Amino acid sequence: MTDRPRIAPELIASLVEAAPSRVRRKLDAAPRAAQEWTWTRGDGEWTVAAGGETVTLTGDDLTGPGQAACTCLLSPRCLHLLSVVSLLDTTADDGPADAPPEAPGPAGEGAAPSPAEPVPDPLSAPAALDGNARAAARAAWNAAARTLAFGVRAAGSSGRAELLRASALARAARLPRLAAACVSVAAGPRDHPTADFDLSAYTADLTALLDLAWRLGGGPEGGRPDPTGADVGVGRRAYTEIGSLRLYGLGCERVVTASGYAGVVTHLVSVADGAVRRWSVSDVAPGGPERAAAAHGARVSFGGTALSHRDLGRAALVAQRVGASADGRLSGTAATTAATSEAPAWDTGPLAALWERPPAEQIADALAALTSPTRRSGADLVFAEFTVTGPHPEGVQATAAGRPYVLVGDGARDTLRARNLARIAEEPGTVLRVMARPVLERPGRLVPITADGLADLPPARRGRADLSLDTLRWAQPAAGAPARGPAGRPPASDPGTAALARVLARLAEAGREAVPADPAAVGALMLDRHLRTGAELLAVLAAAARERVRTATGESAAPPPDRLALAWLAASTYLTAVRHRLHTLAWRL
Repeated sequence: MTDRPRIAPELIASLVEAAPSRVRRKLDAAPRAAQEWTWTRGDGEWTVAAGGETVTLTGDDLTGPGQAACTCLLSPRCLHLLSVVSLLDTTADDGPADAPPEAPGPAGEGAAPSPAEPVPDPLSAPAALDGNARAAARAAWNAAARTLAFGVRAAGSSGRAELLRASALARAARLPRLAAACVSVAAGPRDHPTADFDLSAYTADLTALLDLAWRLGGGPEGGRPDPTGADVGVGRRAYTEIGSLRLYGLGCERVVTASGYAGVVTHLVSVADGAVRRWSVSDVAPGGPERAAAAHGARVSFGGTALSHRDLGRAALVAQRVGASADGRLSGTAATTAATSEAPAWDTGPLAALWERPPAEQIADALAALTSPTRRSGADLVFAEFTVTGPHPEGVQATAAGRPYVLVGDGARDTLRARNLARIAEEPGTVLRVMARPVLERPGRLVPITADGLADLPPARRGRADLSLDTLRWAQPAAGAPARGPAGRPPASDPGTAALARVLARLAEAGREAVPADPAAVGALMLDRHLRTGAELLAVLAAAARERVRTATGESAAPPPDRLALAWLAASTYLTAVRHRLHTLAWRL
């Protein structure tokens, strides 16, 4: 759906709010009905055949009501138009949450600091908020709290409109991270009746929105940490000129996001005065999985080089007047120049130092980085030498420094890496140097990104393969054979945390009425697992969900949802922290 027009969040909100309640109820009953209609792209417009009516969308970005029309007499308050615009991605989706956007324009002028000098981290620096920003945070908190109180099942188009209105306010107040969080949660009421809906992912998104809105000043009065640059976010990644770098390519990985972005990220390191720093260059844009393969072979927009991302991952270069973001993303500006050469092997020269630290120490640092909101690019990577011992139901069984590990794919759709791993597993005894990323919630599992020491590769590959992008010989399945995906299940979760997770998910789905009939029983289970704080937070949450007040006419009614949202957020934050701790301990580092 990424090639369809995008729509401003405030425009969807306005259209939904203006529609009669009976039309909104019909939209809530079938929020994705327009998915089955015929969409046709014309010259500068889209037409959607909705039975006997036709919806017309003009332009790639819909920002005004005149750009969306329907032949129906009720237009623009008709079901046909609302169904169509509700399916569109919003213009708040300026980039994927887990990958950088395209490089911006030239970096700022002035003297460039040496890359060896410490660079201030704007992500952890305090952020000053004005009245508009605090008002946007309050609007986002109120929208999220009401969505929680009703539950995603009953929030409907009205709840989605309120979240999108809050997103527009956040964007106007220059709070891009809050705007994106509102959009993520707003997809829940639309997608809940479909198979695309993931309750655990929605619960995590709602937690993130409430937490961010609270940090920025939303919710009840009370103490809270000062907001930082990471809380504010950046609508367009900021780059600062840092001078010259001697860079060595390490490899590339495929990026495919649930929000409709795809591409490739190339990992590099620089070496200066014995210090090694990690960097990345990316090409991520709207598109499907096929775009990742195309970007891998496409020319890199960096310093005027003629290298592709595949070549950059195996090259060395000296770049001057380089632009870099606070988290280690590199950008070629108009003034950037680069001279390339062949990179050294992984086991000699400056790159060999990456493999000198014990794998257990590297994994501990990577796991800590995975839970940090301000991690630097590449901080979650591990460099280790593995000896293949054979196949495993999830991928490849291997050892490193005498300890067993499993090299796995990154989800069910990561089929190429799964086929490559199956091929590697057929060669027990093979010794590989691997750049990998540990999977926090699956102890002993790492996702390999690039492997060195492989046979049967073209000479230009230098024995190195990007496992999510390159095809190893004989790794392609026979025609008609289904692609093999990673099998296996993550380890069983702790009963106490699992019980709390179910309570939180049910409340997120069905609202305050889904509070357990006997929260004390769940609390007792948590106490048995030595989760006393969790049991106490659950008791507070249950009390907040059951709270009632008397109206002026003496009727019993639910109070404003602030207390419920704050209690739910506290319990969800606690659950996340405990799970991270248990997962880290399960790695037995």
